[in-house]
Amino acid sequence: ISFSLRPGECAALVGASGSGKSTLLRLLMAAHADYSGEIRLGGRELRELESEYLYDLISIIEQEVFVFNASIRDNITMFRAFPEEEEVARAIELSGLSALVAERGALALCGENGSALSGGERQRVSIARSLLRRSELLLADEADAALDAATARQVTDSLLSLNGLTRIVVTHDLDAALLRRCDLILALKGGRIVERGSFDELMERRGYFYSLFTLAQQ
Repeated sequence: ISFSLRPGECAALVGASGSGKSTLLRLLMAAHADYSGEIRLGGRELRELESEYLYDLISIIEQEVFVFNASIRDNITMFRAFPEEEEVARAIELSGLSALVAERGALALCGENGSALSGGERQRVSIARSLLRRSELLLADEADAALDAATARQVTDSLLSLNGLTRIVVTHDLDAALLRRCDLILALKGGRIVERGSFDELMERRGYFYSLFTLAQQ
């Protein structure tokens, strides 16, 4: 595995189940320290960084989002005070929660384990949390996997619209319009990157990614 991203760029990781996508994200989260080679964030080796620094630097959005039986606002802020109301309003807007908040109000309860929210709304709460933390790197591990096709595209669209932070997104929804918005697509197979490039470049090659994409459309 070898690749690099500039600050603010977005990469999509695609591949069949077991190809190594989630393992790669766990490596970037410093979940494993026994890797060979180097993982550098901002020029610094990952193993040399303190856990507190990494927590501030990296946010992750996973398939399962824990939601408290508290208000929408408290679930976004994680019960922290934000004197600048604009910060919370910005996170709500960019995460795609504006319609929900306009309909129910920011103080509406989310229910036990988020039972009062849809799967897409729970994912957007997770995105809003990440935005409030002002992390520089956002990792999304198949955040759209448990959602219906339309909601999955909306959540992925929200992630791709987050300009200003670096994003690495694992997605099973191979949607051409969304993938064209990624700076880089990495196609994994057997724990290796077998193809890389933009959507149009990979489609022109008619290789592994082309096969994945064509199969997904059937």
